[in-house]
Amino acid sequence: MKKVLLVTERYDPTADNLILLLRRRGAPFLRLNLDCYPEETQLTYSTTVKGFDGSIESDGRSVPFGEIGSVWYRASHARGLPTSLAAEEREFAKREAESVLDALPAITDWRWINDPRRHREAGWKPAQLSVARRLGFAIPQTVISNDPAKVRDFWQRCGGEIIYKPLAQSMVLEPGKAIFTGVVTDKEMASLNLIKHTPGIFQELVPKAYEVRVTTIAGKNFAVKLMSQEKKHTSLDWRVAPYDLKHEPVILPPDVHDKISAFMAEFKINYGCLDFIVTPGGHYVFLECNPRGQYLWIEYLTGLPITEAIADALTTAEGPDDRSAGAFVRKSAGRRGASP
Repeated sequence: MKKVLLVTERYDPTADNLILLLRRRGAPFLRLNLDCYPEETQLTYSTTVKGFDGSIESDGRSVPFGEIGSVWYRASHARGLPTSLAAEEREFAKREAESVLDALPAITDWRWINDPRRHREAGWKPAQLSVARRLGFAIPQTVISNDPAKVRDFWQRCGGEIIYKPLAQSMVLEPGKAIFTGVVTDKEMASLNLIKHTPGIFQELVPKAYEVRVTTIAGKNFAVKLMSQEKKHTSLDWRVAPYDLKHEPVILPPDVHDKISAFMAEFKINYGCLDFIVTPGGHYVFLECNPRGQYLWIEYLTGLPITEAIADALTTAEGPDDRSAGAFVRKSAGRRGASP
């Protein structure tokens, strides 16, 4: 059996949990902590008269590329740089280290969850909404812009009931500084010119009965009903207090399952966390997909075997023609997902 490569960081309980399961299964693995790269770990490419090869040195082990079969891609930024570097030296070193790291999917035949090239595209919120709409998902009326005039027009069309959310969460915010979804009030409208510098997502305020979080991995959908409307502080954005919510496993409607499979195949990814509003009329409204979303708290609260599904996807043997992310998704999309 080939090794599973976990690209993560030292303090990642989700990776720790997966490693415990891989050990129980006797599956070999290598952990590459990017908060130790490049100072404490090494990534080497080498070309000789025999061909092109490479190796990763981490945790005191040197593993040739040929011994690796699959990758769980949890982190992407090289953070293991000495603090003594000046700002411009640090930026140069970071770019060089990440340039070496970013080349891995282009020169290996590993199965990636997810291929970082596909991951980047799948994270673009405008692209998500465009694909979701084309595939037949209901989506909120939306304006994504840095033009205050267009947002004012949109606010008036929606009767003054719109929300704002950022296109991405900053990775450098201090604890407690995350930017969540917020209602756009008259006060925010008065300072709307600020979006000239920071474009944002503005959407109509969609009525909710509850919300659904779907963790999908290799064609298996683990869907959970989130009772976000039972408490005022989670009614607009449940992420402010996910542990305060009731979580209930739910089976997706067949058409939603099929559209999720098509969505994943479109972006050529095989892992993602999709968020939906379910309206009082029972209609699913697509909000977004996080291709590196968290799930461990859901597994803890519901017992859904999400880590087992990830381990299955990483250790299942496939032929050499099926190793691309796209082929992996297409193969899985033909099967009915294992929604609890």
